Amino acid sequence: MRKILFIIFGCLILLSISCAEKKPETLRQLKESNPDYREAYIDYQKGVLLLKKKEYSMAVNFLQSAIKKEPKNAQYWNALGLALSAMGEYEDAIDALNKALELNPDLTDIHNTLGAIYTELGDYDKALQEYGKVLKDKTYPTPYFVYFNIGLLKERQKKYEEAIVAFEQAVSLKKDFYRAYIPLAQLYYKRGRYADCLSAVKKAEKQFPNNEVLLLLEAKANYMLNNYDEAKRILAKLSLLYPSEEVRAEMEKLKKLINLEEN
Repeated sequence: MRKILFIIFGCLILLSISCAEKKPETLRQLKESNPDYREAYIDYQKGVLLLKKKEYSMAVNFLQSAIKKEPKNAQYWNALGLALSAMGEYEDAIDALNKALELNPDLTDIHNTLGAIYTELGDYDKALQEYGKVLKDKTYPTPYFVYFNIGLLKERQKKYEEAIVAFEQAVSLKKDFYRAYIPLAQLYYKRGRYADCLSAVKKAEKQFPNNEVLLLLEAKANYMLNNYDEAKRILAKLSLLYPSEEVRAEMEKLKKLINLEEN
């Protein structure tokens, strides 16, 4: 789950920064009203660059420097919260993000970040409250990502049918949101919906070709549908991709099952 949350925060960094970015008149004009603005803005830009490079600790240093020079800038607090959350410093991240909201309640995407943090902390009720606040904003540009996050939350709660509904809502809003098809395919398989699993795998593979997890899932779903030749073909392809030890073990189990069925 921690790996999934890192993926979420990586996407949130790009989304939140782009949503929060203000349109300054000019640096020169703003400097006249705030002598420290230029220095703060430079520190902020350095911090954002480091965020995108996943150099979170250094990003925090620059963002804190920007905040010291311009403490009432909501987007600086937002970026700091994103960096802290990516480091796993969740309590400090929550404080920074709430400060950003205090300064600018219109930064809706912050609620999305808070939802991901509360999910990681296991406070699912709070997480859902935060996601609900995002979905109330009908101008929010990426609601499909919120439903994706809700799906991950429901999956973590083992509420698999509710997770499926959330992931399906995500891809109904954005059909090329290929990342969401991965957990959706896994859940379809788990619930015995093998044909739906194959359909979701094919869509996910458009962005993630030759992914060993997806290929193994495709082979297993074909086996469950009695498509033994297709399952063997996929296993042969997978064997050429130097799969991990865990995947190889699953492949051997599947091969034995296919041999039993055919003999």
